[in-house]
Amino acid sequence: MSNPRESGGHSSNTPLPTRIFESGRRGLVTGLSTAWFLIKVMVPTILLVNLAKATGVFALLAQSAAPFMKVFNLPGEASLVLLTGALVNLYAAIAVAVNITLSAKSMTVMAIMILIAHNLVVETAVQSKAGTPAAVMLISRISASCLAGLIFARIIPDSGSPLVHSITMDPGKGWTTVITGNAVSMIKIALIVISLMIAVEIMREFGLMDRLMDLLHPPMKMLGMNRKTSFVAAVGLILGLAYGAGLIIEEAKAKTFSGDEILATNMFLGTNHAMIEDSLIFAAVGANLLWIVLGRLVFGSIFVRLAVPVARRWTYGERGKRFEKG
Repeated sequence: MSNPRESGGHSSNTPLPTRIFESGRRGLVTGLSTAWFLIKVMVPTILLVNLAKATGVFALLAQSAAPFMKVFNLPGEASLVLLTGALVNLYAAIAVAVNITLSAKSMTVMAIMILIAHNLVVETAVQSKAGTPAAVMLISRISASCLAGLIFARIIPDSGSPLVHSITMDPGKGWTTVITGNAVSMIKIALIVISLMIAVEIMREFGLMDRLMDLLHPPMKMLGMNRKTSFVAAVGLILGLAYGAGLIIEEAKAKTFSGDEILATNMFLGTNHAMIEDSLIFAAVGANLLWIVLGRLVFGSIFVRLAVPVARRWTYGERGKRFEKG
């Protein structure tokens, strides 16, 4: 993992076009690699989903989960999307989501829930290594996801109309439309990922990532992060949980973060990370970008303020003050 503070490696004496070209090339290579990973995850998932739909297994599972999903004003099929996201990753979840009939509101509510609680096996292990017990992070993220679903299902307005790709991917309209619809969704997501990777590398090359992180210090403090943790939180917020947790691990080794600061930062990143890339990917398949960015950010900040004291007492009991002493 490269440090977000590091530049691309060219000196300021290198011609400007060369610096742009080389950093763009690095971003393109990274983006293509990520897009290929995305396709390798999504294609098998799409095949399994449509096989399950054709055999009636999908409908049976959806019917069984329907009563629980009603709590979030979501169809029973949404349970399979949430479960896939939680156990695998958001790419696999999207592969399922674009193959069921959803309104823009349902996609948005589901996106918020998945963005809070996805890839839990891997990300919980990362955050556990960063200093927060796995049980705390699992309970925190799953609870936050369910609570967010309950709240946003009741405050996001509903257009009532199904998303276009939900209609075109109905197997009843022919497998050609299903294949075409899925291909279009994957291409849109791949283009977003590649464009973002190129932009990040160019920003790194010219030191713009440093400036962006510095600009995020004040808002991070408003969201509950202190002076020491605001940079780490900003990195995770923009670049992703792995980057943020990686920096937490480094700071913990250097003993510059107290236990309380590690807990608060990990819990914040659990609900708010990779805000740009992940949010744009869901927006590409019909979720409302404003709700999944600003709505999740506000919710996550309030949730962390309320949940950190509970997590501290639950984890350490009478020794809870140990967090504050570091």
